[in-house]
Amino acid sequence: MLKAIETRYKGYRFRSRLEARWAVFFDALGLKWEFEPEGFETSAGWYLPDFRVISPQGLVTWYEVKPFGSAPDPKMLALAKDLRDRD
Repeated sequence: MLKAIETRYKGYRFRSRLEARWAVFFDALGLKWEFEPEGFETSAGWYLPDFRVISPQGLVTWYEVKPFGSAPDPKMLALAKDLRDRD
């Protein structure tokens, strides 16, 4: 597995270039984004998603950036389930 390279973009310090590339992508789409703005207590423990993205219509979507082929994080899956159950 390759070691992540810390990258700075727009005043944020991303733990990897992949995270920074996603921030650039969200900017290119004209979407408002925040990096790690809020953590959640889930049924699997504390979880801090990478991005909160807000669409022009105000829809909030959470994103977790992982390299292709990575196994899903159990806490990420628990957050998705907990957010669905909340609605």
